[in-house]
Amino acid sequence: MQDVLRPGLFAGKSVVVTGGSTGIGLAIAHAFKRFEADVHILSRKPEHLAAAAKHLAGAGLGRVTTHSVDVRQADAVAAATKAIGPVDVLVNAAAGNFPGPFDALSANAWGTVVDIVLNGTANVCRAVRPNLRSGASILNIVAGYAWTGAPGVAHSGAAKAGVLNLTKSLAVEWAPIRVNAVSPGPIEGTEGMKRLADDLGLRPAIEKAVPQRRLGDPDEIAQACLWLASPGASYVTGTCLVVDGGMDAKGPFGDLLTGG
Repeated sequence: MQDVLRPGLFAGKSVVVTGGSTGIGLAIAHAFKRFEADVHILSRKPEHLAAAAKHLAGAGLGRVTTHSVDVRQADAVAAATKAIGPVDVLVNAAAGNFPGPFDALSANAWGTVVDIVLNGTANVCRAVRPNLRSGASILNIVAGYAWTGAPGVAHSGAAKAGVLNLTKSLAVEWAPIRVNAVSPGPIEGTEGMKRLADDLGLRPAIEKAVPQRRLGDPDEIAQACLWLASPGASYVTGTCLVVDGGMDAKGPFGDLLTGG
């Protein structure tokens, strides 16, 4: 049995991270670079890509390859993945979301989020498939409201639910390639949490709702991805690893029983 997360674990491995220029995606790219992977970041905005590359170089992690790609555009995704070549790990972290009640969502607003999250994930998986090496792993970032529901995120929740089903379907169809999902809870420093915790002043309420009484760190999501992509998880596929400080586990009476 190989040691889990040993130094140099991903040396010589090619890792593709969509949405890897900001937030959780950037933390994931950073983590794989720490373990010496060759990292390719796909993101729509060149300025975000440039900032991410500068951040990683400034952290002493060396060069990453960046690709300005909109995951909604299948042809552009195919061209980028062709240029990348063989892939050992694919992390689909690209996302789009803006809170709003379902009645207020236009068809375009709904379609934009579904197109980025669900169709974008499908586009990248389809394009990368011929390049996946033996033993390759795919990780899809989802969210807990994909199976619980939540107000204001019907568009994102429906799209994430689709990604979760796609994860399970591809784990069966593409075996022995492993395909798993990671579901983050409320994570510090992400755009969504900045709006909710800081702009709307909901930080105390959010922290109180988490059994661990704190927001997660982006690197805690990245660590989960490292493990799922490692040989230590070689028999794990078609599942979703929830990293949320216990929010999903507490059940309908959790707040009452814990004083939350």
